[in-house]
Amino acid sequence: MKAVGEVLQSTAHALGQSLERVFADLDRLAEATTKILGEPGTSKSKLEALRPVVEDIVLQHGGLVDSAGVSVARGLFSDADAWHQWWSLVGGKLVFIPHNLNPASINYYDYTEMTWYERPLTSGRPELIGPYIDFGGADMKIVTASRPVLYEQRTVAVAGADLSMESIERTFLLNLGRREEHVALVTETGKIVASNSARFAPGTRFEGAPGGPGSVTVPVADLAASPWHLVASD
Repeated sequence: MKAVGEVLQSTAHALGQSLERVFADLDRLAEATTKILGEPGTSKSKLEALRPVVEDIVLQHGGLVDSAGVSVARGLFSDADAWHQWWSLVGGKLVFIPHNLNPASINYYDYTEMTWYERPLTSGRPELIGPYIDFGGADMKIVTASRPVLYEQRTVAVAGADLSMESIERTFLLNLGRREEHVALVTETGKIVASNSARFAPGTRFEGAPGGPGSVTVPVADLAASPWHLVASD
């Protein structure tokens, strides 16, 4: 059996590569969005042209990406103060997911206050957020990869993709294999994304420091600092 350190490194590498491919596609989505926003007209309907790009992104990641789209800054369009152009794969078909963007409604979905939207605006860099419960959208635990969209040197939107927890767990377990050690994939805030043990339930908080000799960082080149670690214990 391989040493636990070696397995942690290979597992971290596999997870990092999967995430890097997602962020590379978000770059492509951001570029397509910038091109659309540079065309004449300020209607939200222009973003429908992103559908082929989003469909390709959702389909090519083998179940890792559940949904994707762009969320625009307030005041960008003449026919909507805010707009959330988001698609999800439903029954093998890409479907536009409507959100209630009326501030007067009890079911108002204010994406501008969501961490996955706020952090890229603040940092100016790609971000990996979650797991969290998306009550305003899918009502399920998800992880969101997001990055700012720039037009004429100002941030006008955020491009994002919701990632499947099940798919992340499959990659984690497939590369980890059967181990006697208890291993958890832990976020920067101490949330557990996946594990091979009932001791570490996904979505709960990891009790202990994510760093240390039994800890390996998941490398993601697009991020300033990787927010995920693999942590092993006896």
